[in-house]
Amino acid sequence: MVETRERPLSLSYRRPADRSERNVLQQVLDGLRHDPQSDLAEVGSGFGLGVVSLLFIGPVALLLAWALQFATGVSFGSDQTWLLAALLWLGGWGGMSALRVAARRGRTTALRRALSADIAEGDVQEESWRFVEAVGFQEAETLPLLYLLRADNGSVVAFEETRLTGRERGAGEAVVSAAPSDAVLVRGARSGILISENYSGPPLPLLDVQPLKLARDDRPLHGQVVDRPWAGVGPWMSGRAAGV
Repeated sequence: MVETRERPLSLSYRRPADRSERNVLQQVLDGLRHDPQSDLAEVGSGFGLGVVSLLFIGPVALLLAWALQFATGVSFGSDQTWLLAALLWLGGWGGMSALRVAARRGRTTALRRALSADIAEGDVQEESWRFVEAVGFQEAETLPLLYLLRADNGSVVAFEETRLTGRERGAGEAVVSAAPSDAVLVRGARSGILISENYSGPPLPLLDVQPLKLARDDRPLHGQVVDRPWAGVGPWMSGRAAGV
């Protein structure tokens, strides 16, 4: 006897974009601009944090060095050495901010190229999803949920509660699942930019609500397909595992 399995209802295919979809991609592309003043402000902010931290750490380091020198007779550097150490400290703080700015600029440049390719090729990716399980992740009681949903083909997709409901949940308000059971997502074929989203069917009950510990910059975006197995998303989002 041959075992048969029900064919997953979730599927994805490319098709030509209509005018409104091309307009959305063009609007996103037009909005991607570098802001030199903002970049300089971020680097300056990093340098300022270095100055503030040096005001607290510097006197303590000098006091410890003086105490050790008094106790052991060993010199811990001249004034020029301490000045160079302070400059390196400040340069490190400013440099870390500059690296973050450079990384952000690189991501923006890559996204602009992908969006330009989407517009030139004129295709979008349409995805029909049938979800079967949902888990919520919450940073604090007063903050909205981030849902991770497992589709019937094994894929995992992330959704933000505020994008699903169109509002923010109030403090102390009971958690009521807004996880969709069916969704149609349209995104740029190369850029992955979400163009439109439509939901149907009753909301899925949440299997669990777990703490959200993952750094904000590392969290999946609304509508993003997560490249992780379903069994690993809980430890990943809750900070119990470095990776899967």
